[in-house]
Amino acid sequence: MAAAAGTWAFSLPALRKMRELLLRGADATDCVQEAMAAIENDEETGSYVVGRGGYPNKDGLIQCDAAVMEGHSCHFGAVAALSGVGTPLAVARKVMERNTHSFLVGDGAAAFAREQGFMVEDNESMMTERSAEVYKEYLEKKKSPKGHDTLGLIALGIHGNITVGVSTSGAPFKYPGRVGDSPLPGCGLYADNQVLKILISHQVLKSPQ
Repeated sequence: MAAAAGTWAFSLPALRKMRELLLRGADATDCVQEAMAAIENDEETGSYVVGRGGYPNKDGLIQCDAAVMEGHSCHFGAVAALSGVGTPLAVARKVMERNTHSFLVGDGAAAFAREQGFMVEDNESMMTERSAEVYKEYLEKKKSPKGHDTLGLIALGIHGNITVGVSTSGAPFKYPGRVGDSPLPGCGLYADNQVLKILISHQVLKSPQ
């Protein structure tokens, strides 16, 4: 069995790709990372408060939060207030797999990203013409945009492992250093294979075909 789910309609192309990969036997965590990166690093989807082209904080700096959790082990990794990386969920995965800590924030998250081979870009590269215009309007009129928030993706692999990932550029014009609830386990995401099995066994959820 395999299944893919996500928040918001703009994730539909990513979900189709995830399901295709899962049915081929791909790892659930790999699928979440690949699908999320395509959205995070797309300037067009930045308007949905995700990754590159997202909304900056009140000082004009884009700071992203992201997290990933695997159900078979309940391993978890997250970053918050991370600047200069277009694919923050991939950094969160490296935290999960290669760091003794589970959560890195701000300059520490950026330093770890560099150590892991990620390019940490300047803020101008993370901004788009649209996000710059919206920030200018905020400075002039103190007007905040209306839109979506965190993108969440869930992948259930054919071997029964579930992985959940979330990513967001956070509340528009937030205070620098703010950490939202999205990357917190039990708040913005949670994955546990045993809980999934219990829900299916009690018919709270139907087993995907």
